[in-house]
Amino acid sequence: MVGFAALPTSEVGGEGDSQSQLVGVARILGPKWVQSPVLTVGLLGVQVLWSVEMSYASPYLLSLGLKKSLMAIVFLAGPLSGLIVQPLIGALADRSRSRFGRRRPYMLAGTAICVFGVLLLGFTREFASIFTARASYANDVLTIWLAIWAIYCIDFAVNAVQAVDRALIVDTLPTNEQASGNAWAARMLGIGSVAGFFVGNVDLTQVFFMFGKTELQVLAVIASLLLVTTHSATAYCVTERVLVNSSKTPKKGLSAEMKILWNNLLKLPRVIRQICLIQFFAWLGWFPILFYTTVYIGELHKRASPTPTDDDAAAALDAEGTRLGTRAMLCNAVVALVTTFVMPLFVLRDEDRRRGLLAPAKGWSNRRKMHLATLWAASHLLFALCMAATLFTSSVFGATLLMAVVGFSWAITQWAPFSLLGEAIHSGSPPAGEDAASIHLSDTRSRTNVRDDNDEARQFLVVDEDDILDASSDGIASTRTSLDDVHENIRPRASPLMQQAGARVSMANIGVVGDDEGGGEASDKGNDDLMSKAGVILGIHNIFIVVPQFLVTGLSSIIFAIFEPDKSVLHGHHPGNTTPNSGNLTELAIESSNSTSSVISFGRASEQVTDSDGPNSVAIIFRLGGVSAAVAFVLCLRLSREMRRKT
Repeated sequence: MVGFAALPTSEVGGEGDSQSQLVGVARILGPKWVQSPVLTVGLLGVQVLWSVEMSYASPYLLSLGLKKSLMAIVFLAGPLSGLIVQPLIGALADRSRSRFGRRRPYMLAGTAICVFGVLLLGFTREFASIFTARASYANDVLTIWLAIWAIYCIDFAVNAVQAVDRALIVDTLPTNEQASGNAWAARMLGIGSVAGFFVGNVDLTQVFFMFGKTELQVLAVIASLLLVTTHSATAYCVTERVLVNSSKTPKKGLSAEMKILWNNLLKLPRVIRQICLIQFFAWLGWFPILFYTTVYIGELHKRASPTPTDDDAAAALDAEGTRLGTRAMLCNAVVALVTTFVMPLFVLRDEDRRRGLLAPAKGWSNRRKMHLATLWAASHLLFALCMAATLFTSSVFGATLLMAVVGFSWAITQWAPFSLLGEAIHSGSPPAGEDAASIHLSDTRSRTNVRDDNDEARQFLVVDEDDILDASSDGIASTRTSLDDVHENIRPRASPLMQQAGARVSMANIGVVGDDEGGGEASDKGNDDLMSKAGVILGIHNIFIVVPQFLVTGLSSIIFAIFEPDKSVLHGHHPGNTTPNSGNLTELAIESSNSTSSVISFGRASEQVTDSDGPNSVAIIFRLGGVSAAVAFVLCLRLSREMRRKT
């Protein structure tokens, strides 16, 4: 069964490609209820792969003999890949003219590199032994270098895969399905995160002995199989529109692609620019949570425990602190997963707004539904309050409770901004500097019920006189076309139908189109331009997520130098879900923590016992993150008001 479809449109394929056009129909095989899971299941494989690397890379490198002072250089791969690869792959994929679509070729190529990297990481010693004799110095050195190479391959390739996975959601789903599709993406990430905790408690070498001799080897094979299976299912079931060009255009080099990224960064539409700015301040608060939660819980446990008298007692205290920190992150992951299933029921959908035009909302659930941007703002406020609460928390139980509550905000962060970005791209926001009145973030085929809007506003005290919306609209019907019908006879020019503004706004469903103040033709042109640059926009959005990591790292170093000068923290490297696992490599990590420096890898934390009377430096970093989250709350609240006015 073919699900939804969109009219084949003539869209700009990038700067300098005025003759480019997207033709065909984006569709997903299968019944309606299975389409979003199939489209997003690849992120489950991505999350499992991240979990393997995050949990095992640091202790494995230490077990090979890599110095802790070099760990930070190795784990620069994460932020560098997020800063460079995602925007670059987005730009390249946007201009891809493969007959298989713009995203899937990059997705499958990136998957293949990921599989190579993770298998190389798991079987590094075996690969090195092909070229050198076992137990020799050359073998040890080559093993370390191959492991480092594997980590860089994984980080760069998985960022490429994740970039096209997200872009495929924007390309394939119509505006009114963006929230649902990205909610499923958050669920897949949550399932992968929670599963990692339980897999770590199983002796995998006994269950899957045929995959390898160590837990890392077994997990490498399992992660590879899962990544290939999930992305193969997505590639088979999803059909993309194809970018074609009537004339040969010279291929652009790296400098030209970077120039395109820079130009698009400067010309971001107002609403997309606001979302990116909110993400910047939000992730200044999130990175400390992802980096240092286990350290924070372990520190509280140590302060409440007697000072150890010998090295064995200190190691046992470290191990217990790590276990308690892992338990807190498990609570966080479970709450986040539950939130991704529950909260979409309380978000206003286009169907709710259309029904609201005909009759007042009835029932408690309908009256309590809110705009997604309002929910996002509320999650920032909750996060800021939880970080402020660390001032009054001194027990492991209290800190664990705070981390569990923060799981709600984490779930919304994995869902809301990507949904709003997808809607903004589909709605065709005007470039920055143009009339903001023409910005539409939700489906332009509907209007919000006045009663629903006022109910939502009263809940968060953000209502004002201008929030009362019109309900005037015009009806337009769309048609459906199959990619199979147009693929054999692709024309280098746009269809005459595309000269009609209304047809280009409509996606697949019969609905209502709101009146645009800026004129139909200009709005359509902006919509075409944004749709053809979805990968670039998502890549730029990721830059605003990654840059805070560098700032948090520098700020943390300063705070540790002031309050705990003897501590050296080399943390993990990517904004992924924390997925600690247990096993032999974990024991190696704990055993290696008896020096003055500590290695933290998203749930792997060991540190020296500090003076219980001194300030908790990690808590200070958390509170500063809470201040940043409060700024994100204010900005998001403004965005919510603007969106509800324009919806």
